[in-house]
Amino acid sequence: MKKVLIALSSNFSNEIFQENFLKEGFQVATTSSGEEAIEIIKKDPPDMVIADANLSGMTAFQIIDTLRDEDLIKKSPVIVYSRTGSEVHREKAMDYEAKDFIVGLSDSPRDIALKVKSHLGEQKVYIFDLSLNEKMGKEISLDLGYGGGVKCSECGAPLSLHLLRNLNLGKDTFKASLVCPKCSFRHGAKK
Repeated sequence: MKKVLIALSSNFSNEIFQENFLKEGFQVATTSSGEEAIEIIKKDPPDMVIADANLSGMTAFQIIDTLRDEDLIKKSPVIVYSRTGSEVHREKAMDYEAKDFIVGLSDSPRDIALKVKSHLGEQKVYIFDLSLNEKMGKEISLDLGYGGGVKCSECGAPLSLHLLRNLNLGKDTFKASLVCPKCSFRHGAKK
């Protein structure tokens, strides 16, 4: 069973995430303190850390620095969580070589749990660039209720089709989403 540490600034968010990660078969620890997150990681390194960019006491970026200094980053890679998807946080996550960047307002806790499964090699995600075949891209976009566009309504970048296997419903069931690779905005989702 894979272990995940969820370090978000809100105890309520931690509880919601914990519930969803437990349903997906993870062992879960939570904290709303950066310093406590480091203590937990040192004591029993989790397979993945989800750390809030605005975590009190020690931000996700300071956690990454500390783990890198103590040579724990390979054991416990960090996904940076940003409630609003701040562009500053996104760029900083890339600069700090975070495992991923997730946006709380557009990714549900369950989707994030499945994304973590994907990063840990337990869940597959297939990604297709819709702009490579615009006619088919428009058809897929219409079928997913997005109105036939292949560009993000938020930033104008070409959209990607993400097919995520739903392990709870079997190997032949996928969740389809249109995702902007530039701003991470999710456009509709169907099972």
